[in-house]
Amino acid sequence: MEKVTILNIHVTNTTKQQFVEQMILERAQRKAPLKIVTANPEIMMLAKENNHYEQLLQQSDHVVADGIGVVLGAKMLHTPLQERIPGYELVHSFLDQAPAHNNRFYFYGGKPGVAQAAAEKVKTLYPQAEVVGIADGYGGNGDEETVAIEISKLQPHYIFVALGAPKQEQWIADHAHRFQHCVMMGVGGSFDVLSGQVNRAPKIFIKLNLEWFHRLITQPTRAKRMLKIPQFLWAVKRQNK
Repeated sequence: MEKVTILNIHVTNTTKQQFVEQMILERAQRKAPLKIVTANPEIMMLAKENNHYEQLLQQSDHVVADGIGVVLGAKMLHTPLQERIPGYELVHSFLDQAPAHNNRFYFYGGKPGVAQAAAEKVKTLYPQAEVVGIADGYGGNGDEETVAIEISKLQPHYIFVALGAPKQEQWIADHAHRFQHCVMMGVGGSFDVLSGQVNRAPKIFIKLNLEWFHRLITQPTRAKRMLKIPQFLWAVKRQNK
């Protein structure tokens, strides 16, 4: 797949539908797991400020533009991305395709009870998608090593890791060697939304690429994190000089 370089990170340039179809195909064909990063400006800036984290993103198989800020950054560089690919929507797309491929899923991360609630919601939305296990991100199922060993015994096809950046990408890098024919994807706060703990923005906000603004007005504690958006765009502008 074509990739666009933004602040030394190679962002996959495709549509969500094409990406999902390609990941399903690659997962079945290749032995090594596919490592996917769903990047927003906050993640991109963290990589710019942290060399080790930058390397984690560079060594992943795909970085997709989860945030509209990343799409705007690519446009500023005159290398436009075809569309935004939100991690939350990828979760739903992979779950939706599960019946055709007999796929199994593991949910790892979130506050105690959130992954469980998300898994229960999946039973309603995608009854044929099998969630073979869950673990919260607060050590309720043991330390990270113990969780990785337990997940490997279940051999899921998809592992959604909701530990937040950079922890989720680090966990995936540390434990990818345990898995085969598997997609490992950092999903941030997706379990919170899937479980109903947090409401996703109304469709009009999503359509107008204002999902970030909805988060800001409904979760004002995120204001400091939102500052990463203009910081990211300024860094991209400087790259473009």
